[in-house]
Amino acid sequence: MKLLYFDCSAGVSGDMILGGLIDAGLRARDLKRELERLGTRGFSLAASRATRGGIRGTRVTVRAPGDPGHRHFRDFARILKKSRLSASVRGRSLALLKRIYEVEARVHGTTYDRVHLHELGSLDTLVDVVGVVLGLELLGIDRCESSAVNVGGGEIAIEHGVVSVPAPATAELLKGAPTFGEGSSFERTTPTGALLVSELAQRFGSWPAMTVRNVGYGLGSKDPKDGRPNALRIVIGESAKDAAQTVLVMEATIDDMSPELTGFLLERLLEGGALDVFVTPASMKKSRPGVNVTALAPPSRREAIAEIFFRESTTLGLRCHEVERTVLDRRAVVVKTRWGPVTVKVGSRSGEVLNVAPEFEDCRRIAEKHAVALKEVQHEAIASFRGKRNR
Repeated sequence: MKLLYFDCSAGVSGDMILGGLIDAGLRARDLKRELERLGTRGFSLAASRATRGGIRGTRVTVRAPGDPGHRHFRDFARILKKSRLSASVRGRSLALLKRIYEVEARVHGTTYDRVHLHELGSLDTLVDVVGVVLGLELLGIDRCESSAVNVGGGEIAIEHGVVSVPAPATAELLKGAPTFGEGSSFERTTPTGALLVSELAQRFGSWPAMTVRNVGYGLGSKDPKDGRPNALRIVIGESAKDAAQTVLVMEATIDDMSPELTGFLLERLLEGGALDVFVTPASMKKSRPGVNVTALAPPSRREAIAEIFFRESTTLGLRCHEVERTVLDRRAVVVKTRWGPVTVKVGSRSGEVLNVAPEFEDCRRIAEKHAVALKEVQHEAIASFRGKRNR
């Protein structure tokens, strides 16, 4: 199982994670190509080598000149729903962004759909979140773990005045995670960094048992002359554990809901962070035909998925139980075809490639643009991947 460990002993932010992923082997050009699927102009991403406290790493900067920020959650949701990103990336990104709004709503005593964020409502936040989700997929990461999180110290100015570090949203996001404050007096962990680590890490603790393959450093904007270097260390390796993962099976059997509502429910479940959703026919009491709607979800998304079931379906109850699933090691590779690049998802076990699947949305876009058969595009993408391996 491919494991990623966040060493947050010097803090964490969204751009530090992106820098660490690139420093640990993610190709910047692949990330930029995937971010183009957002379909949103007005931002650019630059990666450069730099040093913080004697540590050499990668500094990522997201520039969005003229971006006003101040977005509601529905604004981000609209951008993602119109994008050409895969359903899994859209769903995971939306779930992460919604979490920011839920936390800010709790801080300000309102609801997530009424909150509009200032700095956090910018394209910078969107690119950080989507970029990290894409980066984990491109690297084929199966599981994330993290050290305790250094929040830093001192005070920072926010929209509503001067507050102590960590900022209110950061503190809320880090509930349940081990934290400490050490080093120079500045904000070492931002709300976006706290969001990504708290939601992605399935365990907080010491260095995990693994065979280390890559180490990268993502650099922050400040370069303090005392204390810890402003660098997030990302370690990628093969876990000593097997590839079994614990997931939650959540399902409801329904006989009084229209097909239109069922389709919408499936979309919302994916947007809410479900790993997969599916519908199977069911024969119910009084000989009524119905459907069994099943969602697979990380245990951390239990409440969010349950809320979607009850809000968007007619069910009065929900069955939940944990199961173990075994997955292939997965990674994403970009290959060339005569019509343009296609992302190919590769599944392997013990180093042997067992499954190759071109990204459907890539193939469909090419087929429509160049008026060629969809299956022809898929076949060429697979052939290109196999030719690339044999060279």
